[in-house]
Amino acid sequence: MRKLLLFALALWFASSLMADPVSDFLNRYELFVNGVAALDSKTTEAETMDSLTVVYKALTKEYKTHKKQMTQIQLEKYYNLKAKYQKSVAVFRTKRGASAVGSWVKGVFGKKND
Repeated sequence: MRKLLLFALALWFASSLMADPVSDFLNRYELFVNGVAALDSKTTEAETMDSLTVVYKALTKEYKTHKKQMTQIQLEKYYNLKAKYQKSVAVFRTKRGASAVGSWVKGVFGKKND
């Protein structure tokens, strides 16, 4: 009986030490978003952004499994992080697009070498 009680107590203690899956997800999501926000839009390659998009889609899919278990505060944190990610990607795309247009304009209206 004593061994059974000790086993049950150890099992309860071990289960209480396990991380909350929702909190674990939010921590990983926050690390990812902060990493994307820290990227330099001038030096980041398009392939890198494509890879990040794949990771983002996987995290979004995982979010759908945790959404029902999230509190209102956790949902707000998720949506704030999502907005931060989308802003970072938009800045990257805007700067890259502006650079391409600028190069095109210089090519069209640049000096002619005769």
